[in-house]
Amino acid sequence: MQKPKRLQPGDTIGIVSPSSRTTEKHINRMISYFEEKDYSVTVAPNALASFSFMAGTVKKRADDFNLMLRDPSVRMVMTSMGGAGALHLLPFIDYDALSSDPKIVVGLSDLVVILNALTCKTGVPTFHGPNGVEFGGGVPLVDIPVLLTRFTEENFWPIISENICIPYTFPVSHAKVLREGKAEGRLFGGNLKTLQTLIGTPWEPEWENCILFIEEFKNEIQKTDAMLAHFRLAGVFDAINGLVVGQPAECGEGEEESREAVILRNCAEYDFPIIANIPLGHTDDKITLPIGCSVRLNTGDSSLELLESPTCER
Repeated sequence: MQKPKRLQPGDTIGIVSPSSRTTEKHINRMISYFEEKDYSVTVAPNALASFSFMAGTVKKRADDFNLMLRDPSVRMVMTSMGGAGALHLLPFIDYDALSSDPKIVVGLSDLVVILNALTCKTGVPTFHGPNGVEFGGGVPLVDIPVLLTRFTEENFWPIISENICIPYTFPVSHAKVLREGKAEGRLFGGNLKTLQTLIGTPWEPEWENCILFIEEFKNEIQKTDAMLAHFRLAGVFDAINGLVVGQPAECGEGEEESREAVILRNCAEYDFPIIANIPLGHTDDKITLPIGCSVRLNTGDSSLELLESPTCER
């Protein structure tokens, strides 16, 4: 794998809006946060654009994203927020630009289609972590406060900016074992509903021997069941070595079956280990996961370990 260089004070962070639109107030809050940590910030020309429910047309959003990938001064691309619309960009992304100049790309929610596609096409790890909106202190347009917790910060900055000790153990002390076992593999995944849209496309991850992680936000149990069934019928569960399930955010439980029971029912034909209740995704507390890197899942001590550094020296 090609690794991006570790982020250092003085480096430039590029803010881009590949999905839903944001506001100038929240962009300014992001700029202030990163500048206080001694980073330079550049904002994509169309980061505040608006088209339908998205941050500008497909062309504007793709041009902005490619601008950040091609700019040698930008060392981390920070997506402003999730929402909807990122899938449209996949045919127009300059994957060669990231291959020739690996850099850190961070996102969450709708952005997982871009993260997984980038890693699949280039071999460069991408980072499933907080969106810029969290550093901006609120959800644009509806102005819902977003809490950037100490836990999230402490598990974000070391992954992208430090020479962490390998194997690195993620803080998953409240993990719940759904099925026992040990497994290793490259890490792919993200929001279940969004990740599902990659199945059957040229940007679908290579699932063979991977560790799949999923998380859900505002998902009804019936939809969870249907999505997991789709993964099973599409052969994803035939290929993976293990499953990591995030803590559901704003998801109600079913009256007939719990969410964990639905997961186990859809995975009943397989013997890979499963752990749940992991802080990732739309929860306030979240770990930052490097997509494409090798990890070890061990239910014996309910651990998830990173087996290689996601970044390299300058």
